[in-house]
Amino acid sequence: MKQFKIITFIITLLSFTTSVAQTNYFSKFSEANRWSAGIQLSPNFAYNDAENIKIGFGGGVHAKYSFGQSFGLNFNADLGTLKGTKDKSSYEFTNKFKQLDITGVYTIGNISFLRPLRDIQMYSFFGLGMTFSDANGTFGDLGGDYAGTSTAYKGRNAVVPLGFGFKKNVSDKLDLAIEYRDNYVRSDMVDGMDLPQQANRYANDHYQMFSIKASMKFGDKAQTAHMDWLNPLETIYADIDSLISVTAKLQGDADKDGVADIFDKEANTDCDKVYGNGKAVDSDGDGINDCKDLEPFSLSKEVDENGVAIDSDGDGVPDGLDEEPNSPAGEIVNARGVANKSGACCDCDNVSLPSVIFENGSARISPSSFGILYSIAEKMKSCPSLTLSATGYTTSKAGEQIANKRSTAIVDHLEANYGIERGRIKTIYSTSKGVEFSNRRIDLGQVDN
Repeated sequence: MKQFKIITFIITLLSFTTSVAQTNYFSKFSEANRWSAGIQLSPNFAYNDAENIKIGFGGGVHAKYSFGQSFGLNFNADLGTLKGTKDKSSYEFTNKFKQLDITGVYTIGNISFLRPLRDIQMYSFFGLGMTFSDANGTFGDLGGDYAGTSTAYKGRNAVVPLGFGFKKNVSDKLDLAIEYRDNYVRSDMVDGMDLPQQANRYANDHYQMFSIKASMKFGDKAQTAHMDWLNPLETIYADIDSLISVTAKLQGDADKDGVADIFDKEANTDCDKVYGNGKAVDSDGDGINDCKDLEPFSLSKEVDENGVAIDSDGDGVPDGLDEEPNSPAGEIVNARGVANKSGACCDCDNVSLPSVIFENGSARISPSSFGILYSIAEKMKSCPSLTLSATGYTTSKAGEQIANKRSTAIVDHLEANYGIERGRIKTIYSTSKGVEFSNRRIDLGQVDN
């Protein structure tokens, strides 16, 4: 028995070394449930002046508050019976005791790098309390001069509980435990008698409890976890798993568009031109991705399945910009698709010609402008003396260069396709008008001879 007590004491001391301080990294556990309470049933054993131990029984209630994963305070209230005899039948006693105490509970190995998940804990404890004794003893026939006499003791004494136990996490609400407790009493009267010091093996009495405990865990209903069962290192393992998952997603690019799957809003796009979020580029916003759009910079949103602007009346002005989408075939129209109302098809004195609009930053004539240039060529053929100006708009030297290229492209097109002499078209520059598409258009107008 003495060796058993020494082992208990060593386990208690070792538990102090396992308490791990919390860091800010684990602050997320501050909201975990901390309270638990329950009952215990205990066979009790008195180890004192009586030499022959008899089993007594008792029970009680307890409540625990956990400050962290490794330490908590436990409040106990117990009552029970202690029994024993001395020198066979010379002395027999019974003590109906009550005990109140508070103990510091240290969980051993709750924080582990190797076992992030667990459902059984070992813990140790010691503390301080008070025991209330009601002891009665009787000397038997072998009691010599004391035969037939009785002893009695009622009093309260300080008690130091010390022990260890094993606890299992049964569910989010229930824990079960088995526990050994040795209670050191500051009195030699637990058994009802006080032997002379020289005859007493120990100055004070003590008794043991082997308890079966059931504890209900309480707290915020939104919190299913209890502080006792949270290993702070589990958050590290969780973060590592999360990082591995994120890394895998960063490395993955299922559609090979250059955007990681974790950021890709169109994980199955078949276009090689995409935005930063993985969506296919649609420069003109007509609903046709650039990789399939034959006119990726259409001015009109009314396009066919190939992204080509629809021009129902064939006047060279897309329907989306045409104020007169049903102009008669061959009618000369302006940039808004409005037909020339001069009244004569061959009126060469009051000529109103449409503008040619280019894609942003480009001097290439769009196929949607071919009709416009055709009507211009027909007008110039019907009016041999007609001289035109091609006006480009700019606000910088760089703008003059692109405007010159666009004007030249129109002259080249009319000459190459319709035989219009280059000298009949003069290129000029003007500052931006501040209207939509002004810096992307070439206005064609009549020049007085």
